[in-house]
Amino acid sequence: MTTIMHPRLAATLVSLAVAGSLLVAPVAFATDMGADVDYDLVFPVDGEHHFSDTFWAGRSHGFHVGQDIMADKMTPVVAAADGVVRLVNWTAEPHMNPSRCCTLVIRHDDGWESWYIHLDNDTTGTDDGKGWGIKRAITPGVRVVAGQHIAWVGDSGNAEGTAPHLHYELRNPDGVVVNAYSSLVVAGGNDVGSGPRDPLVGGSRVLKSGVDGADVRVLQNLLDGLGYDLGRIDGFFGSKTDAAVRRFQSSVGMTVDGLVGRETKTALSGLSRGSADSEVLLIGSRGDPVRELQRGLNDLGFDAGRADGVFGPITLRAVLEFQRANSLWVDGLVGPRTRAALLVK
Repeated sequence: MTTIMHPRLAATLVSLAVAGSLLVAPVAFATDMGADVDYDLVFPVDGEHHFSDTFWAGRSHGFHVGQDIMADKMTPVVAAADGVVRLVNWTAEPHMNPSRCCTLVIRHDDGWESWYIHLDNDTTGTDDGKGWGIKRAITPGVRVVAGQHIAWVGDSGNAEGTAPHLHYELRNPDGVVVNAYSSLVVAGGNDVGSGPRDPLVGGSRVLKSGVDGADVRVLQNLLDGLGYDLGRIDGFFGSKTDAAVRRFQSSVGMTVDGLVGRETKTALSGLSRGSADSEVLLIGSRGDPVRELQRGLNDLGFDAGRADGVFGPITLRAVLEFQRANSLWVDGLVGPRTRAALLVK
């Protein structure tokens, strides 16, 4: 669930220019954060799991940068490639900062890196935060080989209160976080597996006023990250949550009913991929509707980059500029109202 700042707050989602490097990597360096890559790796979770492409998915206070692999606690986590442990709990020091359990960073032999976040930090069978989910032999400077058991899946850090999962990031030698989804699929990842799913997106129930639970808490975190006033985030769907949901539905042109079903969940989570019948386009969406959007923005003088059908950071910036210039809700979501404004122009 690691995030970067929401685009309305700062211009951190623009393209990241990557300087040349003398390191030899198996694939060309990505020029943009979130670019798809073809990288040879071992799937990092050794057990039943579920995952989908969650790069750019909406999260509390921003967008998700990495892939969430949902699995039960204590499912083994393995090294994705040969390399050396660079950080344990964000430090290279021998004491390993135990109060910030549990994260790992492994630098591969080719200069790329794997980042493992939300590893287990609980005593087995509890959620007490008093455990240690990294194998004792895995310390800064230790060499590992691809497929070696290094840790266990958990819910540490800001994943407390959500379903256990591994947040996995793949970074090129210049430190740019690229999209490892395709590489993970090739590595044998089961994107329709039976492991636990995100409480909100994977849940089947429709959320409405009066209900409570982990899925409501995820909903509240997403709305809070988009700037809606919820008061206390407590997992209870009260009047402020209902008002925020209705305001969000109105802003993206959905039916305003306060019911959080599949359509509203998809728009909020950022998991839409621009299917032909998708009502809302957002960062991460793909296909002809995105290509048409990019052409329309470019024709109107809002630089959306090449019309390649991929809703990335450059297209997002153009959408935000267009919405701001036309007194629309500036949220980067292209629903009926933004589409209508584009057609009028």
